[in-house]
Amino acid sequence: MAGLAAAWRLSEPGWRDRHESITIYQRGWRLGGKGASSRGENGRIEEHGLHVWLGSYENAFALLRECYSELDRATTDPDAPIQDWNEALVPADDLGLADQWGSDWLVWPGRVSRSEGLPGEPDASGREITVVDFLRRVMQLLLDFAESVDVAAELGLALTTSPDPPRVSMDAVQTAALAAVAAFGGQVPGDDVVELVDQVLDLISDVLDGEHPPEQRRSWLLLSMVTGTARGLIADGVVTDPRGFRALNDEDFGEWIVRHRAHPGVREFPLVRALYDMVFGYTDGDPGRPSFGAGVAVFLTGQVLFGYKGAFFWKMTAGMGDVVIAPLYQALRRRGVDFEFFHRVDALHLGDDRLAVDAITLGRQVQLAEDIDRYEPLTRIRGLPVFPASPLSKQIRAGEIDRLETHFGPKRDVETRVLRRGVDFDQVVLAVSLGMIPIIGGELIADRPEWRDMTTHIRTVATQAFQIWLRPDDRALGWHHPGVTTSGYVPPFDTWASMPQTLWAEDWPDNDRPGTVAYFCGSLETAWPTGENAADYERDCELRVRAGVLQFLDRHIGLYLPNTVTEHGFAWQLLSGANGERGASALATQHVSVNIDPSDRYVQSVPGSDRYRLRCDESGYDNLVLAGDWTDCGMNAGCIEAAVMSGLEAANALLGRGRFHRIRGYYLP
Repeated sequence: MAGLAAAWRLSEPGWRDRHESITIYQRGWRLGGKGASSRGENGRIEEHGLHVWLGSYENAFALLRECYSELDRATTDPDAPIQDWNEALVPADDLGLADQWGSDWLVWPGRVSRSEGLPGEPDASGREITVVDFLRRVMQLLLDFAESVDVAAELGLALTTSPDPPRVSMDAVQTAALAAVAAFGGQVPGDDVVELVDQVLDLISDVLDGEHPPEQRRSWLLLSMVTGTARGLIADGVVTDPRGFRALNDEDFGEWIVRHRAHPGVREFPLVRALYDMVFGYTDGDPGRPSFGAGVAVFLTGQVLFGYKGAFFWKMTAGMGDVVIAPLYQALRRRGVDFEFFHRVDALHLGDDRLAVDAITLGRQVQLAEDIDRYEPLTRIRGLPVFPASPLSKQIRAGEIDRLETHFGPKRDVETRVLRRGVDFDQVVLAVSLGMIPIIGGELIADRPEWRDMTTHIRTVATQAFQIWLRPDDRALGWHHPGVTTSGYVPPFDTWASMPQTLWAEDWPDNDRPGTVAYFCGSLETAWPTGENAADYERDCELRVRAGVLQFLDRHIGLYLPNTVTEHGFAWQLLSGANGERGASALATQHVSVNIDPSDRYVQSVPGSDRYRLRCDESGYDNLVLAGDWTDCGMNAGCIEAAVMSGLEAANALLGRGRFHRIRGYYLP
């Protein structure tokens, strides 16, 4: 996505006055990287994992809106069922958090109210998010929460019915909160404000040390989390630190907030666990080793809570490859951007002076048919241009077409191509995933210590996901919030989304048409790099993921869809497409994604890593700029927004513009 975003800005009107050509080289037949999707049997949408956009993704939405406006499908493709961006993504207001209570699990459902405006509006602008502004909003949130009549009544009831009544009342918390907010009035709060905030935290901890029903305990933990965040920003001097939120990035968020006197229970608070789940924030995918830099965590929390427009979540109405990547491909092709599919980048080579990239080695994976000058990757399902699950064989003359998208597969290339500087290219945008850099960038890593530091300290994690299609709808399966997105549940499939809004785009037979499709995802516990044989490593991960899916369906899916579970386990007969199969055989008819390829690994924001990110213009080489959610782009977390921001910034660098030229929304300075 970062490469596509860079190409989008580079190819704006008048681009041929600056460049002779713009060419994107792509392994395999699909664009989009971790955001790629394709269509399998019955036209079903098959994703790498769950993709949900936040309403604060200003740059991603702006790019998508520009793309659809330029495509003008109403004129050029009136039969396409998705004509504009607001048909491609729709508001999704329902969300939920899984909350463990003793040995049981509960679902904490909620609905986030709509805000004014829409993401990606043409008049939106970019600005740094200051710690003072964030702290002001946090303190106001603390005050609003403490003064809330509904919350006060709820908590007051809890205080009178608790078997061990706490020593404080909500009035005391309100009084202390008012004093802290009043003292904060200036730009640089000091020790006096910290002392007042400490009083609030003491009162909250006294309550949390007692016994309460889960609903009341959640409210107090939320209050403790918000107050602990405020204390940390003040006590650590972040308000005056020129690094801003980055000053906190050497410490894990959970450890930081507890150090600042939030109640220890906050670390298991569903909202905090969901924050870690959202960024796959676990070392080597181990759920017992949470790892998320505090500065990025606080910044993202501010983005999520205070920066969304329209809806909190936005969901795609078909696959991400269908409604985001395919339209971008079509619009870029119309602009004159060239695409070379089936080209795997194998190595970047430096010139003798070590000042620039002098050559690039690529493996050409297939040879096109004699009458085909350019591979066209899209087909149509229900009128929508989409990427298929395998290459379109009629356009290919020679070459194996299976396993083209995996690093672990055999390299059966039809040709080795070497691109030369001054002949085939002048400038390079390196838009591969971070996991691929040690594989293709060995010369750069050996040449410059900053590349060694980046690839050593910025971590990635494998992920896993599965999708199942069921004939009954959500309500018939016992769930009454269709379209919800939940997180914080048992690993490894801690996140679930009900995605019925995509079913219209699939092509199932009438006698097997699903009423529900459920997407599950989470991190995969596996070390990388590995000394294990590649084939053994692949097979081991695949077997473990599929065994985990079977266990999840038998033991855990009942929290969400209780009517899918019988006394014998999961009710396999409910699956669409299973053809009477059960267990592993039935699962084989659904979609499971084992994301262990270096290109598919998710980029993390672990403590101590932020300082090693390179900006788009910090490659150290004259003709190389960087693009990806692993760069220092102002978002610095794995997400579509960071990828788009980085790609736009890479284009800005090539065009001689400032880094944040036409970058929207809030960003880290």
